[in-house]
Amino acid sequence: MYQLVATDMDETFLAFDHSVPQANIDAILRMKELGVHFVPSSGRAYDSIMGSLRGLPAECLEGGYVISYNGGCINRIGDPKPLISHTIPFERVKQLFDYAAYIGDVGMHIYQLDGHVWGWNLTPSEVDYLAGHIAIEQFDGVSIEFLRDVPLAKCLYVYEDLDLLHELELAMPPELAEGLSTTFSSGRYYEFNPAGVDKGFGLRALADYLGVDITDTIACGDSANDMAMIEAAGLGVVVSNASHDAAAIADYRAESSCNDGIFAEVLEKFIEPQHTRG
Repeated sequence: MYQLVATDMDETFLAFDHSVPQANIDAILRMKELGVHFVPSSGRAYDSIMGSLRGLPAECLEGGYVISYNGGCINRIGDPKPLISHTIPFERVKQLFDYAAYIGDVGMHIYQLDGHVWGWNLTPSEVDYLAGHIAIEQFDGVSIEFLRDVPLAKCLYVYEDLDLLHELELAMPPELAEGLSTTFSSGRYYEFNPAGVDKGFGLRALADYLGVDITDTIACGDSANDMAMIEAAGLGVVVSNASHDAAAIADYRAESSCNDGIFAEVLEKFIEPQHTRG
Protein backbone atom coordinates (compact mmCIF):
# COMPACT_ATOMS: atom_id res chain seq x y z
CA MET A 1 0.00 0.00 0.00
CA TYR A 2 1.42 3.37 -0.99
CA GLN A 3 2.64 5.29 2.05
CA LEU A 4 4.77 8.08 0.56
CA VAL A 5 4.44 10.34 -2.49
CA ALA A 6 7.55 12.30 -3.47
CA THR A 7 7.20 15.03 -6.06
CA ASP A 8 9.42 17.31 -8.04
CA MET A 9 8.50 20.97 -7.61
CA ASP A 10 9.00 23.08 -10.75
CA GLU A 11 6.85 22.07 -13.73
CA THR A 12 5.43 19.11 -11.73
CA PHE A 13 3.88 20.05 -8.39
CA LEU A 14 3.96 23.76 -9.18
CA ALA A 15 2.16 25.25 -12.16
CA PHE A 16 4.17 27.04 -14.83
CA ASP A 17 3.60 30.33 -12.98
CA HIS A 18 5.04 28.70 -9.79
CA SER A 19 1.67 28.63 -8.01
CA VAL A 20 0.22 25.51 -6.35
CA PRO A 21 -2.94 24.27 -8.11
CA GLN A 22 -5.89 23.89 -5.75
CA ALA A 23 -6.32 20.28 -6.92
CA ASN A 24 -2.92 19.46 -5.41
CA ILE A 25 -3.81 21.08 -2.09
CA ASP A 26 -7.09 19.17 -1.84
CA ALA A 27 -5.36 15.90 -2.72
CA ILE A 28 -2.62 16.40 -0.11
CA LEU A 29 -5.22 17.02 2.60
CA ARG A 30 -6.92 13.74 1.67
CA MET A 31 -3.57 11.92 1.56
CA LYS A 32 -2.80 13.16 5.07
CA GLU A 33 -6.12 11.74 6.23
CA LEU A 34 -5.04 8.40 4.79
CA GLY A 35 -1.64 8.54 6.47
CA VAL A 36 0.33 9.05 3.24
CA HIS A 37 3.49 11.19 3.41
CA PHE A 38 3.74 14.17 1.04
CA VAL A 39 7.42 14.80 0.24
CA PRO A 40 8.59 17.70 -1.96
CA SER A 41 11.79 16.76 -3.81
CA SER A 42 13.74 19.41 -5.71
CA GLY A 43 17.12 20.49 -6.96
CA ARG A 44 16.52 23.70 -5.04
CA ALA A 45 17.51 24.50 -1.46
CA TYR A 46 15.27 23.75 1.52
CA ASP A 47 14.39 27.42 2.15
CA SER A 48 13.50 27.95 -1.51
CA ILE A 49 11.23 24.90 -1.52
CA MET A 50 9.49 26.04 1.65
CA GLY A 51 8.98 29.47 0.13
CA SER A 52 7.06 27.87 -2.74
CA LEU A 53 4.90 25.98 -0.23
CA ARG A 54 4.13 29.02 1.87
CA GLY A 55 0.49 29.17 0.76
CA LEU A 56 -0.35 25.58 1.70
CA PRO A 57 -2.51 24.91 4.77
CA ALA A 58 -0.34 24.05 7.78
CA GLU A 59 -1.80 20.54 7.99
CA CYS A 60 -0.38 19.73 4.53
CA LEU A 61 3.15 20.15 5.86
CA GLU A 62 2.87 19.12 9.51
CA GLY A 63 5.27 16.33 10.39
CA GLY A 64 6.63 16.22 6.85
CA TYR A 65 10.01 16.02 5.17
CA VAL A 66 11.74 17.70 2.23
CA ILE A 67 14.36 16.28 -0.15
CA SER A 68 16.47 19.14 -1.52
CA TYR A 69 19.54 19.58 -3.72
CA ASN A 70 18.54 16.61 -5.91
CA GLY A 71 18.80 14.23 -2.97
CA GLY A 72 21.80 15.90 -1.35
CA CYS A 73 19.87 16.97 1.76
CA ILE A 74 16.86 15.74 3.73
CA ASN A 75 15.13 18.05 6.22
CA ARG A 76 12.27 17.76 8.64
CA ILE A 77 9.83 20.50 7.72
CA GLY A 78 10.37 23.37 10.13
CA ASP A 79 14.01 22.54 10.83
CA PRO A 80 16.58 24.15 8.50
CA LYS A 81 19.33 21.84 9.80
CA PRO A 82 19.38 18.78 7.51
CA LEU A 83 19.12 15.23 8.81
CA ILE A 84 21.34 14.12 5.91
CA SER A 85 23.66 16.30 3.81
CA HIS A 86 26.38 15.98 1.15
CA THR A 87 28.76 18.50 -0.37
CA ILE A 88 31.04 18.97 -3.40
CA PRO A 89 34.74 19.79 -2.79
CA PHE A 90 35.53 23.43 -3.39
CA GLU A 91 38.33 22.62 -5.85
CA ARG A 92 35.92 20.77 -8.13
CA VAL A 93 33.45 23.68 -8.09
CA LYS A 94 36.35 26.03 -8.83
CA GLN A 95 37.35 23.92 -11.85
CA LEU A 96 33.80 24.03 -13.16
CA PHE A 97 33.64 27.79 -12.61
CA ASP A 98 36.96 28.35 -14.35
CA TYR A 99 35.73 26.34 -17.33
CA ALA A 100 32.51 28.38 -17.46
CA ALA A 101 34.60 31.56 -17.43
CA TYR A 102 36.72 30.12 -20.26
CA ILE A 103 33.61 29.37 -22.35
CA GLY A 104 32.17 32.79 -21.61
CA ASP A 105 28.58 32.38 -22.81
CA VAL A 106 27.30 30.03 -20.10
CA GLY A 107 25.93 31.13 -16.73
CA MET A 108 26.32 29.41 -13.39
CA HIS A 109 24.55 28.88 -10.07
CA ILE A 110 26.55 27.88 -6.97
CA TYR A 111 24.57 26.61 -3.99
CA GLN A 112 25.84 26.87 -0.44
CA LEU A 113 24.73 24.09 1.90
CA ASP A 114 22.94 26.70 4.03
CA GLY A 115 20.70 27.66 1.07
CA HIS A 116 22.42 30.79 -0.17
CA VAL A 117 22.63 30.79 -3.97
CA TRP A 118 25.18 32.69 -6.05
CA GLY A 119 24.60 33.51 -9.70
CA TRP A 120 27.27 34.34 -12.25
CA ASN A 121 26.89 35.59 -15.84
CA LEU A 122 23.10 35.28 -15.80
CA THR A 123 21.01 36.64 -18.66
CA PRO A 124 18.03 38.93 -17.99
CA SER A 125 15.80 36.06 -19.13
CA GLU A 126 17.29 33.76 -16.48
CA VAL A 127 16.84 36.41 -13.80
CA ASP A 128 13.18 36.75 -14.81
CA TYR A 129 12.77 32.96 -14.73
CA LEU A 130 14.12 32.80 -11.16
CA ALA A 131 12.10 35.74 -9.88
CA GLY A 132 9.66 34.82 -7.15
CA HIS A 133 10.84 31.27 -6.50
CA ILE A 134 14.63 31.29 -6.13
CA ALA A 135 16.48 34.07 -4.30
CA ILE A 136 19.89 34.42 -5.93
CA GLU A 137 22.75 36.85 -5.34
CA GLN A 138 24.66 37.73 -8.47
CA PHE A 139 28.40 38.32 -8.48
CA ASP A 140 30.94 39.45 -11.04
CA GLY A 141 34.59 38.62 -11.36
CA VAL A 142 36.82 35.74 -12.34
CA SER A 143 37.24 33.98 -9.01
CA ILE A 144 35.17 32.13 -6.42
CA GLU A 145 37.90 32.19 -3.74
CA PHE A 146 35.42 33.90 -1.42
CA LEU A 147 33.64 30.51 -1.21
CA ARG A 148 36.71 28.41 -0.40
CA ASP A 149 35.75 27.73 3.22
CA VAL A 150 31.99 27.50 2.62
CA PRO A 151 30.26 24.07 2.35
CA LEU A 152 28.87 23.83 -1.20
CA ALA A 153 25.92 21.55 -1.97
CA LYS A 154 25.90 21.70 -5.77
CA CYS A 155 26.44 23.88 -8.80
CA LEU A 156 25.06 24.06 -12.31
CA TYR A 157 25.55 25.58 -15.73
CA VAL A 158 22.79 27.71 -17.23
CA TYR A 159 22.04 27.91 -20.94
CA GLU A 160 18.53 28.36 -22.29
CA ASP A 161 18.96 25.72 -24.98
CA LEU A 162 18.99 22.12 -23.76
CA ASP A 163 20.53 20.79 -26.99
CA LEU A 164 23.48 23.14 -26.59
CA LEU A 165 23.88 22.05 -22.95
CA HIS A 166 24.12 18.44 -24.13
CA GLU A 167 26.74 19.53 -26.64
CA LEU A 168 28.59 21.27 -23.82
CA GLU A 169 28.55 18.05 -21.80
CA LEU A 170 30.17 16.17 -24.67
CA ALA A 171 32.75 18.88 -25.41
CA MET A 172 33.96 19.67 -21.89
CA PRO A 173 37.00 17.85 -20.44
CA PRO A 174 35.61 14.63 -18.91
CA GLU A 175 37.63 15.02 -15.71
CA LEU A 176 35.54 18.07 -14.76
CA ALA A 177 32.52 15.88 -14.04
CA GLU A 178 34.43 12.75 -13.05
CA GLY A 179 33.12 11.31 -9.79
CA LEU A 180 30.14 13.69 -9.69
CA SER A 181 26.48 12.91 -10.34
CA THR A 182 25.19 14.99 -13.25
CA THR A 183 21.76 15.64 -14.66
CA PHE A 184 19.67 18.14 -16.63
CA SER A 185 16.58 20.04 -15.50
CA SER A 186 14.02 22.66 -16.54
CA GLY A 187 15.27 22.67 -20.13
CA ARG A 188 18.07 25.07 -19.15
CA TYR A 189 20.31 23.56 -16.44
CA TYR A 190 23.23 21.11 -16.46
CA GLU A 191 23.61 20.16 -12.81
CA PHE A 192 26.57 18.84 -10.82
CA ASN A 193 25.84 17.00 -7.58
CA PRO A 194 28.03 15.14 -5.06
CA ALA A 195 29.11 11.64 -6.06
CA GLY A 196 26.29 9.12 -5.82
CA VAL A 197 23.67 11.76 -5.07
CA ASP A 198 20.45 12.01 -7.06
CA LYS A 199 16.75 12.14 -6.27
CA GLY A 200 16.54 8.35 -6.26
CA PHE A 201 19.24 8.26 -3.59
CA GLY A 202 17.30 10.84 -1.56
CA LEU A 203 14.04 8.93 -1.87
CA ARG A 204 15.62 5.64 -0.80
CA ALA A 205 17.35 7.33 2.14
CA LEU A 206 14.14 8.96 3.37
CA ALA A 207 12.07 5.80 2.89
CA ASP A 208 14.64 3.87 4.91
CA TYR A 209 14.63 6.54 7.63
CA LEU A 210 10.82 6.37 7.87
CA GLY A 211 10.68 2.58 7.69
CA VAL A 212 8.74 2.68 4.42
CA ASP A 213 9.40 -0.04 1.85
CA ILE A 214 10.56 1.55 -1.40
CA THR A 215 7.85 -0.40 -3.26
CA ASP A 216 5.27 1.55 -1.24
CA THR A 217 6.42 4.90 -2.65
CA ILE A 218 5.27 7.00 -5.61
CA ALA A 219 7.50 9.52 -7.36
CA CYS A 220 6.17 12.29 -9.61
CA GLY A 221 8.33 14.31 -11.99
CA ASP A 222 8.80 15.88 -15.39
CA SER A 223 12.48 16.09 -16.26
CA ALA A 224 15.81 14.30 -16.47
CA ASN A 225 16.78 15.09 -12.88
CA ASP A 226 13.62 13.25 -11.73
CA MET A 227 14.40 10.03 -13.58
CA ALA A 228 16.44 8.37 -10.82
CA MET A 229 13.57 9.00 -8.39
CA ILE A 230 10.96 7.78 -10.88
CA GLU A 231 12.95 4.58 -11.39
CA ALA A 232 13.60 4.05 -7.66
CA ALA A 233 9.97 4.40 -6.56
CA GLY A 234 7.43 1.62 -6.49
CA LEU A 235 5.41 3.68 -8.99
CA GLY A 236 6.93 6.32 -11.25
CA VAL A 237 4.57 9.00 -12.58
CA VAL A 238 5.16 11.93 -14.93
CA VAL A 239 2.97 14.92 -15.74
CA SER A 240 1.62 15.30 -19.27
CA ASN A 241 4.16 18.08 -19.90
CA ALA A 242 7.11 15.81 -19.05
CA SER A 243 10.20 15.54 -21.21
CA HIS A 244 10.42 12.56 -23.58
CA ASP A 245 13.23 10.89 -21.64
CA ALA A 246 11.39 11.11 -18.31
CA ALA A 247 8.12 9.90 -19.86
CA ALA A 248 9.89 6.94 -21.47
CA ILE A 249 10.87 5.39 -18.13
CA ALA A 250 7.71 6.22 -16.14
CA ASP A 251 5.16 3.60 -15.14
CA TYR A 252 2.34 6.06 -15.77
CA ARG A 253 2.01 9.28 -17.75
CA ALA A 254 -0.72 11.43 -16.27
CA GLU A 255 -3.39 13.18 -18.28
CA SER A 256 -2.87 16.16 -15.97
CA SER A 257 -0.27 18.83 -16.62
CA CYS A 258 1.48 20.74 -13.87
CA ASN A 259 -1.15 23.46 -14.31
CA ASP A 260 -3.97 21.01 -13.58
CA GLY A 261 -2.62 19.47 -10.39
CA ILE A 262 -1.24 15.95 -10.82
CA PHE A 263 -1.89 14.88 -7.22
CA ALA A 264 -5.64 14.67 -7.75
CA GLU A 265 -5.08 12.11 -10.52
CA VAL A 266 -2.52 10.13 -8.49
CA LEU A 267 -4.88 10.07 -5.52
CA GLU A 268 -7.86 8.91 -7.58
CA LYS A 269 -6.08 6.25 -9.63
CA PHE A 270 -3.56 4.76 -7.23
CA ILE A 271 -4.07 5.72 -3.58
CA GLU A 272 -7.84 5.78 -3.01
CA PRO A 273 -8.41 2.36 -4.67
CA GLN A 274 -5.95 0.70 -2.29
CA HIS A 275 -7.71 2.14 0.73
CA THR A 276 -11.12 1.22 -0.67
CA ARG A 277 -9.98 -2.38 -1.07
CA GLY A 278 -8.50 -2.32 2.39
